[in-house]
Amino acid sequence: MHNGDCDADAARRLVDEVGFFAEREVPRYLAGRPEEEYPDELVKRLRLLGVFGADVPVRYGGLGCGEATTARLLYLLARSWQSLASLVGTHLKLCGQMLRHGTDEQRSAWLPVMSCGEAVFARAYHEQGCSDPELLTTHVRDSAGRRTLHGRKDWVTNARHADRILVLARDGRATLGILVDPTADGVRIGPELPRPGVLGVSLASVTFDGCAFDPERDVLGGPGHDLTDSLRAGDLRSYTTRAVACAEAVCDQAARFAARTIGRRPPDAQGAIRLRVGEVRARTAAMRAIWTDLLGPAPTIGPDEAKVVCTALLQEIVQACVLLCGGAGYADPHDSLGRHYRDALALPIVGASNDTLLSRIGSAALATEEAR
Repeated sequence: MHNGDCDADAARRLVDEVGFFAEREVPRYLAGRPEEEYPDELVKRLRLLGVFGADVPVRYGGLGCGEATTARLLYLLARSWQSLASLVGTHLKLCGQMLRHGTDEQRSAWLPVMSCGEAVFARAYHEQGCSDPELLTTHVRDSAGRRTLHGRKDWVTNARHADRILVLARDGRATLGILVDPTADGVRIGPELPRPGVLGVSLASVTFDGCAFDPERDVLGGPGHDLTDSLRAGDLRSYTTRAVACAEAVCDQAARFAARTIGRRPPDAQGAIRLRVGEVRARTAAMRAIWTDLLGPAPTIGPDEAKVVCTALLQEIVQACVLLCGGAGYADPHDSLGRHYRDALALPIVGASNDTLLSRIGSAALATEEAR
C-alpha cells in the first residue's frame, strides 16, 4: 500500500538505520547464538526502529512508508537473515489486512499496538492438501449459543510468538478471518516443525478444538465479511524481494571469495571461475531487473510470474555460489553462505508454491487463447 505519510528524508534515514542493523547487528547476534533460537533481542531492536509499522499510516501510529521503502526494508533484512524478513513480512501483511478489511473499531484497537510491535500477528491459512475453496476449518454455534472454531492449520509462521492469530475459516461460500488469542482454551500450538532453513522464526501447526470467539468483535471486518477475493489477490512481491536479497548476498560473498583465491588456482581453473562468477552475476542482475520492474509504477510482469522466476533462479545461484567456494561456502562458521543456501530452499514453496502459481498462470493463458 502507499500511504504518503513518510517524507523522503525520513524514509532514507529509516533505510539507513535498518541497513546498519542488518549489516552489523544481525551477524554479531548470530555469531553468538543458536540459529534456531527465537531472536527476541533483534525483535526488540526492530520495534525501536519502527519496522513493525513501516507501512501503517501515521494516524494509527505507524511510519506511513510507501511500498518501495517497505520493500527495501524487507530486502535489507532478508539479505542478512531470511528469518527476520519472514517474521516481519508476515506481520506487515496482517497490518495490511487489518487496514483494508478491519472495522473502524478493530483498526483503532489493533493497528497502534501492531505498528509498534507490542502485538505481533500470525496468519493461519494453509491446510495440507487443501486450497481455499476446500478449507476444512469451520465455525459452529454450540449448545450455549457461542460461536466456536474447529480445524487445523499447517505451517503457521510466528505461531509460537504471536499475540493474535488470524484464522481463515469457511462460512458457506465465504472465507472469514477470525482473530484468535493463541492462549485461549481450545487452541493448541504443536511442536516446531523440522526444516533445513528459515530457523529462529516459529513455524508450527495449530489446532482449534471448540475455541470460542465473538462474531462482532473477532471476525475481521465484522460478521460475514468475506476475505475470499482478498486471498486470491494475495501479494507475493515480498517473496520476490527476499529472493533478490538472498541472491545478491550470496553472489557478493562468492565473488569476494573468488577474488581472494583465484590467484592460487591453475590457469585453466581461473577461466572456469571467471565464467561461473559471470553466470551468477548475470542471473542476479536479471532478478534485480524483474524486482525493480515489479515495484515500479507500471510493471510489465505480474507478481506470480516474478515470484516463480526469481525463486527458481535463486536455487541455481546459491548452488553455483556454494560450489564456487567449496568447503568454505558449505561449512565455514564465519560465512553466512551456507545459511542462505538452506534458507533459499523454502522460497519456491512459501506463500503460494511455484507449482500452484504456474498452474494459475497456465490456466489464465489458456483461457485467454480460448476467448480469442
